[in-house]
Amino acid sequence: MPRTGGFSARALTHRFAAWVSSAFVALLFVAVTRPALAQIGGLPSPFQTNTAETWTGAEATRHSWSTYTGINWSPFGKITQDGLRLRLAGGYGEYRYAGNVEGTTQSIYGTAAFADLLVGYQRGFGPLTLKAFAGATFDGHLLDPFDEASKVGGAATGAKGVLESWLNLSPDTFAQFDLSYATAHQTYNSRLRVGYRLNRVFSIGLEGGAFGNLAANNGRGGAFARYEWLGGELSLSGGISGDIAAPRNPYGTLVYLTRF
Repeated sequence: MPRTGGFSARALTHRFAAWVSSAFVALLFVAVTRPALAQIGGLPSPFQTNTAETWTGAEATRHSWSTYTGINWSPFGKITQDGLRLRLAGGYGEYRYAGNVEGTTQSIYGTAAFADLLVGYQRGFGPLTLKAFAGATFDGHLLDPFDEASKVGGAATGAKGVLESWLNLSPDTFAQFDLSYATAHQTYNSRLRVGYRLNRVFSIGLEGGAFGNLAANNGRGGAFARYEWLGGELSLSGGISGDIAAPRNPYGTLVYLTRF
């Protein structure tokens, strides 16, 4: 079994499983107990409805795929109102690239996993809504065969910060900008979307951004379509992704978000 940066594949798997298990135990506790506790008189607002939102997404390119999920919980009010936020998130992906192993170029197969535990705050300023989060993150990569030149071939934990914004430019147009950075493998991600509402439920627009870590710097640009309803939204996007100097790899994403 290959070793990655001092961690065996089994140890890395166990560490990630512990993070994800803890996160989803907490999620399940909230989901299962809240309806029953809400019927008990005099309970504080954390047990009201409309205090949480979850999302599940998937992304694929020519050489990689990933899936992720998470939950935002507003413990002292509704999810659409200003206030404290708790976030649990995790994901898994697989990818391939050409690397140098023992003096020869080989196809390297990688698996990646991450888990976040963040605390944040949401605040509205008229047409602008801001969300800021900070907390702990885990990021792990397994490479087969092991690429000694890779700067992300192993497990890392560290701090993470996230900034998310939504701006209603007019009744029919909006802009969305998200930015995150983690000290684990110096992982970063940014995305800018500018959209136009075709009607009350459908919107389309353009998106772009940069993302990467110690091993690579990537960029992307494309278009998206979004369908929304009172309790959530479904978003589909696609375009070109890859090395930030010359992206040429098609990508597609699908994200489902629901509030409860």
